[in-house]
Amino acid sequence: MLEPAAFFLVLLSAAMHAGWNLIAKLGNDRLLAMAVIKAPNIVLSVALVAWAGWPARESWPFLAASAAINAFYFHFLIRAYQSGDLGVAYPVARGVAPLLVMVLSGVVMAEIPSAAGVVGVLLISGALFALAARGGADPTGKHRTTILWAIAVGLTIAAYTMVDGLGGRASGNVIGYVAALNIFTGLWVCGAALAQRPTAFAHALRARWRKGVVGGAMMLLSYLIVVYAMTLAPMAQVAALRETSVVFAALLGTMFLHEPLGRLRITIAAVVAAGIALIAISR
Repeated sequence: MLEPAAFFLVLLSAAMHAGWNLIAKLGNDRLLAMAVIKAPNIVLSVALVAWAGWPARESWPFLAASAAINAFYFHFLIRAYQSGDLGVAYPVARGVAPLLVMVLSGVVMAEIPSAAGVVGVLLISGALFALAARGGADPTGKHRTTILWAIAVGLTIAAYTMVDGLGGRASGNVIGYVAALNIFTGLWVCGAALAQRPTAFAHALRARWRKGVVGGAMMLLSYLIVVYAMTLAPMAQVAALRETSVVFAALLGTMFLHEPLGRLRITIAAVVAAGIALIAISR
């Protein structure tokens, strides 16, 4: 069971995760938008490593595996955001992950959730898929393509969540572990931006560095909270709670990107809230 402090911290992490994803969605070039966030994120992470130190050697294999998985994650995420709306790509990507984490953590770590916990995870994941659903024809295939990219994102989320849950537990230093991970993943994203569009990247940094600092700080802190929570509580519950960021993303997408909200998304938010309540009382 999640302690109350950890429970609310993970919800705060979810809000921050939605915030940096909104910043990543702004602008026409998703790679540059992500690189503008990751550049200051690297600087902040280096400062954290200098202060907290490197994680224990036992966690380095997990760190290397997570860095490799995150390279695919950012590639798939950029493609998903290039393809379609935040309100479609984000819910599908985040909905896949808790289900897979619940299964994998049960098999690998023997973390078997209670019946209430299982229902809570299923409610949240099911609601997130419904949040992305749209009726009608899709003659251009754009919606279908977005869904496929988002599923790929969800698979990588489940993979790195499991790896980082184990790595954080072995690290003896969650701050150093998450900071080191952000350095390695940031080098990949910024390296890709420099290699493909160096002039545009430099211009984007000058023009949007303030948003980058905010987004980079939210990215670092939100995941630090999650990995720390996974050292204290079952991974599936933490993963499911973190995906409530989709509710925040739907609201932010409506407010800043003028994406539709409507009755469906309001109803889905209520279902997610019910899932949160079940996880909160489960043991």
